[in-house]
Amino acid sequence: MQPGQPESPVLSLPCRYYRVYTDPEVPCDECNFHYVERALPVPVAQAALVLVDVWNTHYIDNWLQRAAEVTRTRIVPLLEAARRVGMAVIHGPCPQVAERYSPAPPPAPSAPAASSEWPPAGFRSIYRAGEYAAFGRDDEPRLHAALERYVTELDIAPPARPLPGEPVIHTGAQMHALLAERKILHLFYAGFATNWCVIGRDYGIIRMNERGYNIILVRDATTGIEFHDTVDTLQATAMTVREIETKYAWSTTTEAFVAACAQTPSAV
Repeated sequence: MQPGQPESPVLSLPCRYYRVYTDPEVPCDECNFHYVERALPVPVAQAALVLVDVWNTHYIDNWLQRAAEVTRTRIVPLLEAARRVGMAVIHGPCPQVAERYSPAPPPAPSAPAASSEWPPAGFRSIYRAGEYAAFGRDDEPRLHAALERYVTELDIAPPARPLPGEPVIHTGAQMHALLAERKILHLFYAGFATNWCVIGRDYGIIRMNERGYNIILVRDATTGIEFHDTVDTLQATAMTVREIETKYAWSTTTEAFVAACAQTPSAV
């Protein structure tokens, strides 16, 4: 903060992580692992709300219904609260959608020749073909149809679309540069899907944790892709949240975030 500038408001935010250790006097057994909960003092000026893949369509019908409800009841209140206190909002809707909102950054330097030649091009996919077909998954007609539809239909869901001036990023390197420029250290994550893009994109939780940022997942402002035997309980989502809380991030809730913002001066 520069001399003479007003001090940034600080969010006092209840957060938790999952501890896979015990105190010295407690047996180090899995049954004794538990959460650690703490109020984090997060300066608004050093924080950003990162929205990953808040899409308006998807090829999984029931998941889209669930995600739309999360968007309406969780992500919209997060956005409103973050904007009210002047927190940076960063949209990461996947590169093909980001192109509709902002130009792509210059390409990264080319990889060394060896890495571009190996593994062979026909091997670099789970849907392998030709001489590697025996190791590939079956072709999925629905995948082709979904990709074709995404070209024309895929966009950020209307309630979560960026306001003028809010960055829409294409890559993790681009977001890292933006965060460095703005001196942002704390990243609140929301969006979809918990166990796919929220953790897996190059601007997702795992990669940004590797870059050294303090990550806080808003754990009820996301949902994962479930399995046939977990869809009734949302266990896949819950276990991904637990994995994030164990290895990569703190977590909090929409209610806690909105309440903390309500106790800080409005920037609007």
